[in-house]
Amino acid sequence: MSAGHESVLGCATPRIFTPPLRELTPETSFGFEACDLWRDAFGYELMPHQREVLVRSLELEPGSFTSDEFPKLRFKTVLILIARQNGKTYVMSARALWRMLMWQGPGEGAPLILGLAHKLDAAEEILSTAIKTLRSCDETRQLIAHVHNTNGNKYVEMHNGARWKAQAANDDAGRSLSVTDLLFDELRQQRSWDPWTAAENTTNSIFSSQVIGVSNAGEDKSVVLKGLRSKAIEEADLLRAWIDEHGTHEGWDGNRSLCILEWSSPDGADIHDVHALAQANPAMNREQNGRVFLTSQMLLDKADLVGTNGPDGIPEHKFRTENMCQHVTVEADPPFPPEQVEACTDEGSAGVEGAPVVYAVDVSHDRSTAWIAAATFREDERAHVEVITRRPGVHWVDDFLSALVTPGPVVIQGRGAPASSLITWLAKKEHDIRRCEGTELTNSLSQFDDALAEGTVRFRPQGALERAMSNGARRPTGEVALLDRSNSPVDISPLCAVVMALWGLMNLDLEPAKKPDSAYGDNYGEWYDGAAEPVPENDTDRGWWE
Repeated sequence: MSAGHESVLGCATPRIFTPPLRELTPETSFGFEACDLWRDAFGYELMPHQREVLVRSLELEPGSFTSDEFPKLRFKTVLILIARQNGKTYVMSARALWRMLMWQGPGEGAPLILGLAHKLDAAEEILSTAIKTLRSCDETRQLIAHVHNTNGNKYVEMHNGARWKAQAANDDAGRSLSVTDLLFDELRQQRSWDPWTAAENTTNSIFSSQVIGVSNAGEDKSVVLKGLRSKAIEEADLLRAWIDEHGTHEGWDGNRSLCILEWSSPDGADIHDVHALAQANPAMNREQNGRVFLTSQMLLDKADLVGTNGPDGIPEHKFRTENMCQHVTVEADPPFPPEQVEACTDEGSAGVEGAPVVYAVDVSHDRSTAWIAAATFREDERAHVEVITRRPGVHWVDDFLSALVTPGPVVIQGRGAPASSLITWLAKKEHDIRRCEGTELTNSLSQFDDALAEGTVRFRPQGALERAMSNGARRPTGEVALLDRSNSPVDISPLCAVVMALWGLMNLDLEPAKKPDSAYGDNYGEWYDGAAEPVPENDTDRGWWE
């Protein structure tokens, strides 16, 4: 690669992010004030991506402004994912010192910052950076009341009562404390939810508190990071789709308080692609306070070591995780061959008029969401499968199925699944429930595998379905396998529903659809909408996957 790569600067804007609800200005985000404090009080400059972190994460709720007596922060939980050595400690210090020096909540004491990491010294590193910063400025040095350096109990306290404590992340982290900001560093190291839930609940009673998880990309065992990231991306996609369709966030009833800011290389990018490296390394080739800390040449030199001398070289998945901030699965192959998935994806796929329709219901592992999929035949006699809706809880499933214009049998896993509990209830409501269980359950996945391999099924590109097909786990049972909801890093319920819908289409005795009109005409979408009462637009999820 030519030396011209040195002119490629790291990307200021995260590749994956939660959309703001309004324009971010000094009136709608405290991030501008935090940046000014860092520059004016301490004489330090932030890089563009560090300013992005502060401005985006400190966005205020719509209707709240920085000039209010008690402004309300929008986000309760903020995930910041970025490759190694890109100044995350620096920006977290700026974030916490702003809160300690500038914030006062209603009727509360001074702010308490709790810094956690899997190892105590990692949490103390950020605290030490903050203390050095406070001591570097004549004005702020005088604001320090006490620095406590006892091992295992390090903290700094200001004359205004604000404190910053450092602890190791464990089941007792933060207990008995009421925390304003929880800084959870190296979140990828958390292999159990216990430390997260113990610490996160310390912020419950504090006005405008925030939990900030910071990390580079995780691995399969990074259960906390993977779970939060998956949920954050899903909510960001839903919000973005709503805004694109309606021109405003108003009317959207999803999670407004979860934020993701991820600097990462696109999936599949070459490890020597300097532009891909720039997306994961926003500090690349950028000067900060008179020094360039990370250059493109440094990253390319590391990439050159990947695979060198066979097994003695740097494993590629390690380089991608650390330096490209990519979530790479190395323990197992993808559950479905990517080339088969791509070959069966058809944006214009549609059913044929009068073809029978089979529905399937599945419920997320934590019962938070129910999904409904449908399967029918195309004009070319291939099967068409699709996720048609998802909504919180399960109470709505009966009404939705009752309102279908084009009725058909409804497939549900017969036993051992979250959705199995719905069978008796829905059967009493006179829905045509068909159980998929026993050997038929393993057959359903095998038949889906065969359809993919033979190209006899088609589906439209849907984000939740694509993520499930790329990342879902399988659980061996004998010489066959089942889809594994509990051990998948993403919600695979949409995939489970699609697999069972296809099984029903291929194996049940079906009659032609009763609705005489085309299921996929100019009014596409209405074939599964309620005839008597339209489903509210915010729940139909038309376009939610885009």
